[in-house]
This record gives sequence, C-alpha cells and structure tokens, in this order.
Amino acid sequence: MTEKTIQKALYEKFISHRYKFANVFYFENESDFLTFLPSGFCYEFEIKISRSDFKADFKKVKHVIHKNNGKKYYTVKGREIYNQCPDWDFCKHFPELIICEDYTDRYAYSMIRRELVRLRCTAFSSVEFREFKNEKLPNKFFYVVPEGLIAINEVPEYAGLIYVNDKGETKKVKDGKFIHKQILSPAKLWNKTYHAYENQLHSKLFTK
Repeated sequence: MTEKTIQKALYEKFISHRYKFANVFYFENESDFLTFLPSGFCYEFEIKISRSDFKADFKKVKHVIHKNNGKKYYTVKGREIYNQCPDWDFCKHFPELIICEDYTDRYAYSMIRRELVRLRCTAFSSVEFREFKNEKLPNKFFYVVPEGLIAINEVPEYAGLIYVNDKGETKKVKDGKFIHKQILSPAKLWNKTYHAYENQLHSKLFTK
C-alpha cells in the first residue's frame, strides 16, 4: 500500500469537507493530507505505511506541541551538539537538553554477524522556549495506516487512528480529540499556491 493509495481513500472518505490538500506545508511540518470542514475546522492526517516510519514520527517537534495540556511554552533543542556521551548526572539534571534514540551497531554486526540495537544519548548546548499558538496546530490530528499496522494503544491520547484496507476502504478506529477550537483559514494555503503559480507565470512571460 502506498501513500497515494491512502490519500485517495481519505479523499473519498472526507469528500464532504470543503477543502482538501495533499503534501502541503500549512504548519511547521509537511502535512500528508489536510482538510478544512465547512465549519472552518482543520483536520490533519499523518500517513504511515511502516512501523519504523510511525515510531520515527515522534521525533518531530509537533508532538510536543500537540500534547500541550494548557502550558504556555514548549522547548526546542538547539542544533549545536554539546556532548555525544553525557553522563548520568547531566541527564538527570538537564533532561530537556537530552535526546535518546535507538541505533543499529554496524561494528558489532561486522564482528558477530547479527544486528545489535543500542541506545544513544546526545546532549545539546541550548534550548529555545517558544510560545504555543493555536494557528500552528490542526483542530484534530489523525494517524492513517494500513489496517492493523499499529494498535489503538500505540496512538497518543490527542490523536485519532484510521485504518485503510486493501480495497481502499477506511475505518475510524479512534476519533481524534479537539486540540483547540480556533477557526483556521485556508487562505494561507491559497496564497502559497498562487505565489508558486505567479513565479511560474513570471518565468514563462519574461524568460527567453
């Protein structure tokens, strides 16, 4: 099953939604599928076709924002690496500066001919404090996956879950919670679309 297959299924499922977009940048990350209801509410659909892709998605900052829980600010780690192997005291006292991730030890594979998954911790030298803004969030957020790929208990509390089967039929396994109820405007996307078109038009008219 491909992303395009799932996008087609979502298009048919949400045909009544006023505007539908695929692979667009409306928020900070690319949205696989995005719709606006006649009411003005915005739904974002994150498509995953593998479990590894699903797990990797939680490295994105947007998930920190989605589970806001009434907080005014959230933190984003700086890009400058401070220490590849921080000690336990550093991790304990500065957890907001640490990122832990699994990785496959290729050296071990070359020695014992089997993969070993290890844990790597990286410390960063700075943290930015950013303010939560509803206009950077959809009203509801859903994961959309091939049927049975992930279980309902693997989905965050704020997210919904939709299955798509081999026939292209959709099943809402879990409804997404309202992250907020502020009305968002699709004009932002229309403006981006027109800007891209205008650049092409200018190039066509004025480039020899």
